[in-house]
Amino acid sequence: MKRSGVKFIVLALAALFTATFAFAQPKIFSKKENLKDIGEKTLMVVIENNSFLNLSLKDAVTKCWDLSKVEFCSTDDFNKFKTDTSYYFLVKVDGQFKKEDDPGIEFLSLLKGGPDAIMGVEKMYDVLSLPLQPVDDGSGYIIPFLETYIKIIKSHVKRVQESKVAATIGISWYSNRLSKIGKSNILINEADLSEFTTAEFVNAQLQENGKVVDEDVICEAVEKSLPKILVSISIAPDEPKKNSSYCYKMLVGAEDGELYYYRKQKVTAKAPKGFLPEDIKKIAIPFIF
Repeated sequence: MKRSGVKFIVLALAALFTATFAFAQPKIFSKKENLKDIGEKTLMVVIENNSFLNLSLKDAVTKCWDLSKVEFCSTDDFNKFKTDTSYYFLVKVDGQFKKEDDPGIEFLSLLKGGPDAIMGVEKMYDVLSLPLQPVDDGSGYIIPFLETYIKIIKSHVKRVQESKVAATIGISWYSNRLSKIGKSNILINEADLSEFTTAEFVNAQLQENGKVVDEDVICEAVEKSLPKILVSISIAPDEPKKNSSYCYKMLVGAEDGELYYYRKQKVTAKAPKGFLPEDIKKIAIPFIF
């Protein structure tokens, strides 16, 4: 995995990978990694246990993944088969940045099996990694979005098959696709706002194009796949460490599962976790014209 100097450790395999992972730059796009072979391979989904999150992930993959055959495996199986080019793997991993003493965020990663994995999981080709939840989080905040995550990963695979840019840039490709939202209405979860951002400010900026709502409204929009609705997601450690923790903010389509806005932000005293006024101003720009 090669994104932004982050080191990933497979959660249930942490004891097996105690070395510090030093990440290189993303691999140069090659014919070998254009993902056009994914239909001939098997997606192996790593399910560590029977927690509600893991069972929900299993259901989401079963319902939404149609690009290849799917199987489910344990972390022990992953360790056995990660070098096998017959497989792609969907696995939860911990992300730890240079200044963090411990991993802060768990990611959902699509990795390509291959011989490089013998040198460590960090050497596997990382197709896409999405921030999932704070490490050891038990809130279930992300569970309503799991099907959306699978749709995002599917869409990204198709883009990589068609575009060298999507392959080499990875998640950064989604940093600002707000010009694509058209006449969609934006729902911002009140729990996703930073301490510096008020509902009144958001509503004034978005006007008739969006508003702040509670979590139940967000969940209903996603569950019912409401058309022309974008909803917010904000992932950060429960108690972020200033100047070393990161917050991830996204806008996703409730119906299409597309990722329209993605921002990774370092948490500081002046920029606490959650959607900042500057995020809201940027999100409002398409509605000005």
